Amino acid sequence: MDRKRLLFVDDEPMVLKGLQRSLRGMRREWDMVFMGSGREALDAMQRESFDVVISDMRMPEMDGAQLLEVVKADHPHVVRIILSGQLDREMTLKSVRLAHQLLSKPCEAAVLRDALARTFALNRILAHEGLKKVVAQIDALPSMPAMCMEVMEAVQGPEASIQKVADIIARDLGMAAKILQMVNSAFFGLCRRVTDIRDAVVLLGLDAIRSLVLSVNVFSAFNKANLSCLDFDGLWDHSLAAGGYARQVMRSAEQPPEAVNAAFMAGMLHDIGKLILAVNFGDAYRSVFDVSPEDTRPAWAREQALFGASHAEIGAYLMGLWGLETELLAAIAFHHDPARSRVGVFGPVAAVHLADRFEREMRPGSALVIGDDDYLQTIGVGGQVEAWRQACADLQGEAS
Repeated sequence: MDRKRLLFVDDEPMVLKGLQRSLRGMRREWDMVFMGSGREALDAMQRESFDVVISDMRMPEMDGAQLLEVVKADHPHVVRIILSGQLDREMTLKSVRLAHQLLSKPCEAAVLRDALARTFALNRILAHEGLKKVVAQIDALPSMPAMCMEVMEAVQGPEASIQKVADIIARDLGMAAKILQMVNSAFFGLCRRVTDIRDAVVLLGLDAIRSLVLSVNVFSAFNKANLSCLDFDGLWDHSLAAGGYARQVMRSAEQPPEAVNAAFMAGMLHDIGKLILAVNFGDAYRSVFDVSPEDTRPAWAREQALFGASHAEIGAYLMGLWGLETELLAAIAFHHDPARSRVGVFGPVAAVHLADRFEREMRPGSALVIGDDDYLQTIGVGGQVEAWRQACADLQGEAS
């Protein structure tokens, strides 16, 4: 196993010494370098390669934001983490565009170790170095223009409400992903991972949402004409339906509310990698869909052949960099091939696999979609699939 190389940057010598002491037990797995300024850190990165940079935000001469801006541009493969205890709202909103994850200082060694271990575990999901460089540079995902306008109007209006704003954000893939990244940062000191968008909006508050929309431009509208390689309306419709079906399957299986929420969000985000491919590889991505009738491979298999990974792994990798919980990542990464997840019990992985399958089957004129029935039998739910399909069909009928 390759040793990971970490670069810690903080202008306070005592903080660096504390990090060295608390992480001493990881020296057999990680090579750690400690620098007292951003300039020293950049010089070190010119001489040698690192996997992760963990930086304080407030430092003299070159602050953490300036440092990470250079790292993002010149070393795109490096994972960027803010470790700071002095961020006000403005600095937090600024850092969310530059850092993949935000951790608050003082940070318990176990919390830091867990965050880094989860980050390194993402190599199991996506091993392609070129794709990892592309994904690591992404700081926001495109949002539907109409949704951007709705959120702007909702947060600025005299009758702004948490529920209204949450309902809008929950219908947009890019907004939902970014809100979850921010609310699950350590700055909120939560003892649980948040997967419900309404909870996320409540925790952030309308003022922070307003700042995200108006000041930081985290929600970026896009011109569909410039990204014609992908049916964006179809993607949004499929994603929302898959989220609803995943939730319905979990409820039918009498799963706990936290797992139901996780499945809904994973179902909604399961195809988010398609946005990444469309935005970054538009012309090449078009060839995935412009194929002869003789090519009967599913689109995700053609993606894999062309790019070295499918939208499933690519989307899960970005969500992992942004700190989403492991259970969601597995459901996103393996929704086409759940057996590869190594998850041996029923949960969001199986629910999202089924939801994606059911939505495609219920389209007018669609043929039966082949799923991984062997996996479903292995985890003991093969006999319930038809009942869950009917529950989702009933849900669709109610919505029509």
